[in-house]
Amino acid sequence: MTPELLLGGNHRRRCGLKNWLTLSAGVLFLALLNPTPAAHAQGTPTLTSVTPANGATGVAVDGTLVFVFSTPMGVDVSFIPSVPPFVVGNLEFTPSGSIAAVEFQWSDDGRTLTCQPVSEMPVNTTITWKLNPAGAMFPITSSGGVALATVSGSFTTGAGGGGGTGPKLVSSSPADGATAVPVTTAVVFVFDQAMQKNTALGGFPPTVPGAIAWGGTGVTATKFSYSWSTDGMTLTCDYSGDLPGNTEIAWTQNPGTLIQLESEAGDPLPSGTYAGSFTTGQGSGGGEDCDPSGVPATWGAYTLSKSSSYQQTSTADPVPVAESPFAFSVLANGPQAGPAATAGSLTLPNNTSQTLQALFGFLTFSDTPATDAALDAAYPAGNYTLRFTQTGQPERVIPMTMPAASVPVPKIANFAAAQAVNAAQGFTLSWNAFTGAGASDYLSLTITDGLGNLLFQAPNPCVPRELPVTATSIVIPANTLETNKSYSAMLAFGRTFYSSTNAVPEMAGFGGVSRSTEFTINTGTGGGAADPARFTGYRLLPNGNPQMNLTGTAAHAYTIQRTSSLVTPAWSNAGTVTMDGAGAAVFEDTAAGKTFPLFYRAVAN
Repeated sequence: MTPELLLGGNHRRRCGLKNWLTLSAGVLFLALLNPTPAAHAQGTPTLTSVTPANGATGVAVDGTLVFVFSTPMGVDVSFIPSVPPFVVGNLEFTPSGSIAAVEFQWSDDGRTLTCQPVSEMPVNTTITWKLNPAGAMFPITSSGGVALATVSGSFTTGAGGGGGTGPKLVSSSPADGATAVPVTTAVVFVFDQAMQKNTALGGFPPTVPGAIAWGGTGVTATKFSYSWSTDGMTLTCDYSGDLPGNTEIAWTQNPGTLIQLESEAGDPLPSGTYAGSFTTGQGSGGGEDCDPSGVPATWGAYTLSKSSSYQQTSTADPVPVAESPFAFSVLANGPQAGPAATAGSLTLPNNTSQTLQALFGFLTFSDTPATDAALDAAYPAGNYTLRFTQTGQPERVIPMTMPAASVPVPKIANFAAAQAVNAAQGFTLSWNAFTGAGASDYLSLTITDGLGNLLFQAPNPCVPRELPVTATSIVIPANTLETNKSYSAMLAFGRTFYSSTNAVPEMAGFGGVSRSTEFTINTGTGGGAADPARFTGYRLLPNGNPQMNLTGTAAHAYTIQRTSSLVTPAWSNAGTVTMDGAGAAVFEDTAAGKTFPLFYRAVAN
């Protein structure tokens, strides 16, 4: 949801988020009405009383908030609600969205502020209010310009609905606590009465959460779509693609947000009352939790790896990543229940030895040569011997032989096409062949979102999804990705030269050489590569020009547009700004003949 900021004007105004505004990536709205007039001198303001009283319960959901101050206040103050993460306003309600907008009225003496929520507050919900929260962009002040200190309180609403019976959740499927749930399962909720058949329940996470909060590693809330039964009592939540395998998926209904599940009569489901979770299995009716490695989580491990990391940013060959692209590492750690690994060493092919260092319960050795050639020279093909001791156990001696055959650097063959993927259709990603690959070698592809959540992985036995080492392409299913988003991906070629689960009790061993290439996948036209602009400050300059502070993607250009109405907008370009290296910019509208109100938006180029 795009934040709309209403600044200055008449004594009776509405402040809040307008439901008819829509979000689009890279767009930020700022509305400027009349500039605030100069303040008159007065004393330091304090809040003397509030209605409902702090801690009050059973408050009517259509009730009014009344704040009484010790001194006359600046009645032309701009009341701005906080819109995380965009804006820290001077009027804040928690849970976010519980009071989305208010009509406010000042008394003639400027000491009493009456706020009437535009819509009913959620039932049976504790609502916390805060005036002038820390970091407020436009602090509430007295008529003399002295800022009110941060003050807060809370109250709890009643059942609402004039005594009517609100809706209840009757059942959920999968049941709360269910395990080994197939990854193709739809989540179904059944209510005790007909509900409003709103299918736009997803919101705009994370700015405006939906009516159902979803959690779990790799779970993307926006991938859920919603449909209602004819009688409005059953809600089916379908996940685009497969749910993440071997994952606990949690849900909470009406987590205190602007978008809510409501009965046909308009009574919302109690906030945060209904929640549950279930755990997915391996999919395809496997019937058991997926364990792709076959190694229990409580086991220890010992590994020897040699890796090279590259990055591809065009159709040209990949280049080494900027930081520590070439690495050699050794690690040993005992099982969770012991015995612990206490000391160790590694003998190289030239018979020199490196001592493993104890670090956070691990034994480790690592080196990062400057070039690929230096990595091969320092750690060539040949015989390596790993030795380590465990508490009360004899020394473990593990011989490994690193092969001479090299691993090619992965390169995306259709890189340009990967920057303009149609998310609604399956996309075939292709790459160069892993020449010389053997049966014990591997090839892997991972795709993550901007928060690091894993969205796609191949191979993945939990789906299941295969990716043979001979493959040179794979189809990313339709709707796996979202439109106009940027994703991080990595393709890796690996040669395994050692693998054992029985040489040391309850420890898994691995030795391998790998080369990987990082790259991006952009959907739509790749516009998701730029972050949405954020409004961080505003001022009216002495020359009468509005000036605003913006943040966004470093070194990216944004067009500032202006209109005098949002009802029938006619956007015109006011100028262009380019974010600096820290992702910040300042824009001044220098056009002559401006009259208020004015509405601004920043659009990523």
